Amino acid sequence: MKNIFLTLLLLLFSNLSSAQKLISGEYDSGMKLSYDASSNILTGYFESYTGLDEQTQNPKFSCIFYIEGKVTGKKFSIKTYYPENKKDDVISGTIEIINNKTIKIKLPEEHGGCWNVQHFADKPEEFGLDKKTNWTQIRYIDKPKSFFYKDQSNTNKTKIYLVKGDVVCIEKIETDKVFCTYFGKKTTKGWINISDLNKV
Repeated sequence: MKNIFLTLLLLLFSNLSSAQKLISGEYDSGMKLSYDASSNILTGYFESYTGLDEQTQNPKFSCIFYIEGKVTGKKFSIKTYYPENKKDDVISGTIEIINNKTIKIKLPEEHGGCWNVQHFADKPEEFGLDKKTNWTQIRYIDKPKSFFYKDQSNTNKTKIYLVKGDVVCIEKIETDKVFCTYFGKKTTKGWINISDLNKV
């Protein structure tokens, strides 16, 4: 009986250890993931394009969605949706942690545009870690406009701002501000108001 109890404890510990192998960072094919070990919350963002419109010189097709979920084991549930349309665009799926550098995502259906870019409904899609980061969260702007600040004070506001739906990768969270990175045409780092972000 004692041996069975010890075996169960070892299995439980093994599952918990496996669940914490998820690493924050840039994964291949446009996937960004962030894992907060203090809360077991996963947040992420996928953005990829294909095709070229010769008239505008812009991509023809896009596949974009935000990811949120709680890591409860090697395989766990997630919600995915376009950042500006959580109410009507939610597709629930799963993430499976293969090892500390590889994950698989499976969705029951495709988000708009993804059919022409990257399929998630045909089979679990695999992503490998390209660059490890110290992100604790990935969130998006939930206000019409959000300005960057040079520091945590409210006096050093810059002229640089983000708009609703823009996604930021957060490294530090203070009382009312976060230090984050925005990957746009130009990479921008700085402090923004935490109240301007979506809730997680």
